[in-house]
Amino acid sequence: MNERRIMMIAGLACLSLLAPMAQSQEKTEAARVAKKVERAKHRATHEAKEEQEAVRRFQKRLARYAQIHANHLARLGGQKAVTAQALAGAIAKDRENAKQGDLFLVDVQPLLKKLIAEQLKGPGTRAAQEAVKEGNPDEDEVDSVPVVPRVNAVYPMGAARSTVPASVLLILPPLPECLQYRFVGRDLLLVDAVAQLIVDFMTDAAPVPAVR
Repeated sequence: MNERRIMMIAGLACLSLLAPMAQSQEKTEAARVAKKVERAKHRATHEAKEEQEAVRRFQKRLARYAQIHANHLARLGGQKAVTAQALAGAIAKDRENAKQGDLFLVDVQPLLKKLIAEQLKGPGTRAAQEAVKEGNPDEDEVDSVPVVPRVNAVYPMGAARSTVPASVLLILPPLPECLQYRFVGRDLLLVDAVAQLIVDFMTDAAPVPAVR
């Protein structure tokens, strides 16, 4: 048997030994990838459940405020009889210990910021970005009464009111009829639409505008 034939036989023998090892490595790698995918799915499911629970708690706080609003509105004679000043005073007194984050709970803020960023950052969001600037007290070029976000402060009469794009409104949790979302700069406010009272606010809710 010549040397070349011996080398070929030896090579085939090596291949026959290496094949099972390669198959074993492929199975190990496939199992590793499958575990990563499973962990990712589990993490996504866990995050989704946490987000759903955060939204539920947020909506519960919204409903609680809406009840306070309705109680004082009824006590003061209804929407046709009451003045915004009287209603704001009554609600602020009822919520004298209210603070930032009572409605915009800490656990719901990351989700809301993520949802807002999806509509205001990246390709195809230019129109929505421009809409946020319309009437934004912090962006308006026309002289406007300044708005300082503070819980239980009255939204100043004569101050500009921002336009919240429909794309943002559609993706955010819906509000009771008495409440509105408003932007002041990058901050997102919850404002009582009748009393013109700042109920809560979330700082840096909107992403930093792209530099042009």
